[in-house]
This record gives sequence, structure tokens and C-alpha cells, in this order.
Amino acid sequence: MATVSGTQQTGFDYTALNKKTTTTKSDMDVQQDRFMKLLVTQLQNQDPMNPVDSAETTSQMAQINMVTQLSKLNDAMTTMATSFSSQQALQAAGIIGKSVLATGTKMDFSGSAVDFQANVTSGLQGGMVQVLDSKGNVVSQQEFSQPSTAGNTTFSWDGKLTDGTTAPSGTYSVRAYGKASDGSAVALDTLTWQKVGSVALNSGNTQLVLADKSTVDLSSVTQIR
Repeated sequence: MATVSGTQQTGFDYTALNKKTTTTKSDMDVQQDRFMKLLVTQLQNQDPMNPVDSAETTSQMAQINMVTQLSKLNDAMTTMATSFSSQQALQAAGIIGKSVLATGTKMDFSGSAVDFQANVTSGLQGGMVQVLDSKGNVVSQQEFSQPSTAGNTTFSWDGKLTDGTTAPSGTYSVRAYGKASDGSAVALDTLTWQKVGSVALNSGNTQLVLADKSTVDLSSVTQIR
């Protein structure tokens, strides 16, 4: 008959069963425990001729309970916000490789007409949009009159240079100016189409990394194609 000696290894560490499980209390739990200990001590040492006011005690307990619930609610909202940001980033990953219209100045030209927008504010007396090459030279420009409704106005560039020839393919930039009633120039925000290269999370905000390596918040995107 086979025997097993008292020193034989069984492959199971029983010492793990004897370890005490330690838990870390939150700051709110510590404050609540401290409050309850102080309350119990106060009740144990109260003056029989002048007992602690039960209404005041109830009010104190209600206040500490309210603070505890608010703290738990805040933790729950923080968790929800983190989860929402992660889900938003995953959804945004679906537009990688697509083009988005967002605040910016860069746009790619590959032989076909490209469009962009300028945020034309109210009170202007018309204005001008310009297309610039990589060296900052103006290669095309067009004037516009004040539209009936202020807001984002779409412009198109057919790729023609000022001398009538077609511009080479590449990355160009746009800028827009409006003419105020006193004749001064007012810089206008522009929106251009750029392809999305990747998605990044920055301090809880979902950002799109564009082809020119610039980043825009997902919330600033107005169109996707």
C-alpha cells in the first residue's frame, strides 16, 4: 500500500487561506465611521439631566447620510463619463479614412474641384477668400458679397491659378476676410475637408488626428463624407 509522508508537497498552498483580507476604505467611509464613533461617545457620556436633543442627532445623521449619497452619486457619474468617452472613441474609429469638415485651413487638391467654408459673420459688406500654396503665395482668390443669412458659407476652388493654368496636386491652405462697415478687414474662421488618420483620447475628449497631423475635437466636426 502506498503511503504519503507528512512532508510531501501536495501542490496547494494552504497558507493563502490563513491570510487576512484587507480592504481600503474610502475617505467618505472613514469620515462616516468617525462621525458614528463620536456620536456613540456623545450618547454614552451625555448628562442625564440634559440629554442630547434627539432632533439634532437625527438632523446630523441625515446630513452625513446625504453627503455619503452625494459622494456615491459623484463616483457613479464619473464612471459613466469615463465609459461614455471610451464608447465615443470606439464609435469615432469608424470614420478613420473618411473626410470630415471641421475648423481648419488645410485642404488637399488632386485635380478635381474642392470646396471649403467660411463663417461669414453678420454686419459685413462682403469680403474675400484666398487659396495659398505651401510657400504662402496666393494662387487664387475670389470676392463675395454679404449673404442674406450669416453663418457658414460654402466656396469652391476649381484648381485654376491666377494665370489660368491648373495647380499641381498637393496641400493648400485657405483664408477668408470680411469687410466691415468702416472698411477694415475682419479675419473669418474657415472649415476645410481633411481625411481622418486616427482617433485619440485627450483628457476625456475624443479628438480626430487629421492627415496634416493636426487634431480637432469630434464635437467640432460638422460633416462627414
